[in-house]
Amino acid sequence: MGRFEDMVEGLREDIEVPEMVWEKYTDTLSHLPDQKGQASRKSVKRIKWPVAAAAALFVGVAGISTAAYMQWSKALEEHLRITEEQHKELEESRIASAVGQSVTQNGVTVTMEESIVDNNCAHLAFKVEGYELAAGKEPGFGQTAVQVDGKGDFPGGWSSSFYDGLVAGNDGKAVFADGTPYTGGDQITYTMEDGSLEYLVTMVSDEKGYFIDKPIHVELKDLGTYSGKAEELIPDAKGTWSFDWTMEGSGEMKTCEMDTALGDSGASVVKAELSPVSISVVYDFPMQEETELGTNENGEPIVSSTYAEPPFFTGVRLKDGTLYTSISNGGSAGYTDESYEFYESKTILNRVIDVDQVESLAFVKSYPEGEQPIAEENLYFVPVE
Repeated sequence: MGRFEDMVEGLREDIEVPEMVWEKYTDTLSHLPDQKGQASRKSVKRIKWPVAAAAALFVGVAGISTAAYMQWSKALEEHLRITEEQHKELEESRIASAVGQSVTQNGVTVTMEESIVDNNCAHLAFKVEGYELAAGKEPGFGQTAVQVDGKGDFPGGWSSSFYDGLVAGNDGKAVFADGTPYTGGDQITYTMEDGSLEYLVTMVSDEKGYFIDKPIHVELKDLGTYSGKAEELIPDAKGTWSFDWTMEGSGEMKTCEMDTALGDSGASVVKAELSPVSISVVYDFPMQEETELGTNENGEPIVSSTYAEPPFFTGVRLKDGTLYTSISNGGSAGYTDESYEFYESKTILNRVIDVDQVESLAFVKSYPEGEQPIAEENLYFVPVE
């Protein structure tokens, strides 16, 4: 064993190193050149961007980045219902990447933990440490700015918020991460078990594969809490936390060709593309103008024109019979051709799915009355295999 290996072995005896990390280290070491140079065995708001350098703190051993240590975002794991096995698969496919870039301002450290990127969307997770949130308060940044590939107005949109411990249940209704129903009056908490907060950014693009392997610049400015009905942010820690890195990602999708009519709606599903974090559906549904009757502010009858939309994609049914409805966490929809015949819907999922376990896609036939969840009789199903 060489001098470097002796040093690492000594560190291993002093600190607890997960077995997965140790295996990854030894595998990486085996591919490093030996002393003779031979291999020993066969990574929306427009603003005026200031000139700023992002402070980056990286911890590595012999080129092994922080990604090897599986420092994944706890908030993303809960928010997207990611199991440990799924997280490993997302990492292996390059959809999930651990970044580990930190910036400290006024005693508050913000770390860009993880990105999850596919053909249609990107999720970013930032961990905030050193900030004590007052009970009952909602945290926020005074300004969040995102620039992808040098553009602040990339083709799509984005949203951001601090994670509050609420996730989507199987029927799309809010529940706590442990599955406890949320009644609307329950107290929510933004503080994680270790005292940190997590800030999530979700981006969607109209251009397929736009985020993959693209440079990104994110600026978070002035951390504080919201106060009053006007939702004015009161800064507690002023500063600008800036980050620059290149997003990884994967454009691999499961593609299914079909020609399945959705009842008498006039729409047929002709193509679907599935990834663990998004689903794209293409309908054969020529544009149709509709008229609607209504009244104006004087009670006089008026006629307005609009355009029909195909049945809304709402979820998936798995091969074991599990049905997830209201699975959308945002997205985009519209016609993709000049003839206005093919309508495409891109849905960002509110949970990670195993695409090989999807038996069919679910579309809304009718909405139930009141607060009743969408049941199978309210749905059209389109097999994907």
